[in-house]
This record gives sequence, structure tokens and C-alpha cells, in this order.
Amino acid sequence: MNEIITLTPVYDEDNAPYIYPDADDLQSYQRLQFIVWGLESLEKQLWNSAERGWHDTSGPEFQSFLKMIRGLYHDKANSLIPHNNKILDDEMLEQASQMF
Repeated sequence: MNEIITLTPVYDEDNAPYIYPDADDLQSYQRLQFIVWGLESLEKQLWNSAERGWHDTSGPEFQSFLKMIRGLYHDKANSLIPHNNKILDDEMLEQASQMF
């Protein structure tokens, strides 16, 4: 059984949990951070679908895909290290903007 994910367009920021900015509006470290989040999400989704019985976790395909995702994740996450101060500044600004 395949899971169907329906994507619906969002026209109004008030009705959306989050509207992603255009890649052109992001700094390079922010685009990299988005990729890292996506890889984390992909691994979680892979494990969730395995728990539903959609994947044999002991098989070579699953293991090699998982290894590739983790390798990419660690490579990209390590690339973010020089930008930690900027990322923390972004997070503090985001939290401050939600206080008002």
C-alpha cells in the first residue's frame, strides 16, 4: 500500500503553518540549513514507513539508502558549523518576533 501525500497551494500566510521563502531570498547558509532539515525529515519518514511494514530494514537497499542519507546529512551539517553564530542570531530574531 502506498501513502498518498496531497500538496495544496497556500495563498494566505494566516492559513499556513509556514510558507517557505524562495531560495533566492535566503543566504547560502540558510539554504544549506534547509537541506539539513530536509535530510532529517527524510530519515524520519523512512523509519516511519518501515514501522508500517513498507520496508525491510535489514535489506541492503534500505541500509544503503539510510547510509547515504546519513552521510549527506553529516556532510551538510558539518558545513554549517562556521555559520553557527548567524544561525543562532536568526533563531533569536525569530523568537523575538513571536513575542509581540
